[in-house]
Amino acid sequence: MGGRALASGCAISSSTTRKSSRNRATITQRSPDEFAKAFEAAFARLQVAVEQASAEKGEWGAKAAAAVAATLEFATTNPDAAQLLTNEALSRGAEGISRHERVISYAADRLASGRNLRPENAQLPEITERALVGGLVMLVAQRLDQDTLDQLPRATPEMIEFVLTPYVGADEARRFAGNGGA
Repeated sequence: MGGRALASGCAISSSTTRKSSRNRATITQRSPDEFAKAFEAAFARLQVAVEQASAEKGEWGAKAAAAVAATLEFATTNPDAAQLLTNEALSRGAEGISRHERVISYAADRLASGRNLRPENAQLPEITERALVGGLVMLVAQRLDQDTLDQLPRATPEMIEFVLTPYVGADEARRFAGNGGA
């Protein structure tokens, strides 16, 4: 999950982003059943990408950094799936919001083990994980909406640092961000 993977995501993102923009109208025309099936498939693919990226990593910070990088790469290379998991889910009313909440909970639950890394982490606000994940998801949704997914690879180190800082401190988060989730 190093710079090469991010660079390849950047190389294909411009045409992929334009495709996503053209397909946005048809995506939102799915029936509720079609949406549910497409959402579950997209969520499963995201989970596999995150699990695979972080499986080989040793320490928590490296695993979390790899998960953030994999999430952003997934969004960049799979804009239709990212659209389903973010903007479309939120536009679908209660059922879509419930599905979107599952994505947030999945990622927040993965981050929560970072609370055990340092004694002072016990003092983190209860909403920390959900707020961090919400920020990451909002960044993806915003880039989708603005057709600027090609900016996500450049944002990866900063997002890794943003997500890891509450758990490992600024210096360690910067170190993991410098490795790009590798």
